Amino acid sequence: MIKNPFGDCIIFRISIGLGILVFLCALFSCGNSGQISEAEPLPNAELADVAEMEGEEIFYDDGEIDGQHSPWVDETGGQLAVVFTPPFYPAFLTKVRYFVSFGGYPTTKFRVRVYKAAVSDGPDEGKELLTSEVTAAANSGFRWVEIDLSGQNILIASGDFCVSMEWLTAPGDEGKNAQFIGVDYTKPDNKRSWWKSSSSQDWKRIESIGDIGDRDVMIRATIVKKESDQVPEQP
Repeated sequence: MIKNPFGDCIIFRISIGLGILVFLCALFSCGNSGQISEAEPLPNAELADVAEMEGEEIFYDDGEIDGQHSPWVDETGGQLAVVFTPPFYPAFLTKVRYFVSFGGYPTTKFRVRVYKAAVSDGPDEGKELLTSEVTAAANSGFRWVEIDLSGQNILIASGDFCVSMEWLTAPGDEGKNAQFIGVDYTKPDNKRSWWKSSSSQDWKRIESIGDIGDRDVMIRATIVKKESDQVPEQP
């Protein structure tokens, strides 16, 4: 246990392998299954009835959770985000994944956010890329939550984009009143993770929060390359 300015943060190094997951689920009562399974999104999450498409998942974490974060305030609207740079253009964003940890109330509903962004400047909330509100929740803690966004027709023609988790329930000063998201401390990737403590606050690089330094929030995005004749007109 390490005490830091933004509450008690359980810092650990755990492989997300099957054997260790069984142990953790028993220890923390994460559920009666020893498998990591994708949680079903809530009914208002956009699920497109389209043919399965191959895609490339972009991620900067190493797949091992070292800690768990929340906005640590008694307000709603806080967000943790990752800025992504596609390896090709044009690209459609087809799905996103969040690693929900076991602390607090893991099954708390959260809002999915997708913005235009820049690695240097962070998320641009004035450029929301979702066409409708999307919410989701984990069935239990310590698992990836996958949300299908293929029906949203999110085109990334150039530059960066951001995927964020927004807290719809005030987590409280210690974060225990809502869900936590997993964080990787090992060799952070190019300062891509960002933090916003509440809806009224500005975005900050995550290394400026506390004294832990840079780290990677465990959010991932899958994109699909489309030929120019398949790209829809942009409004």
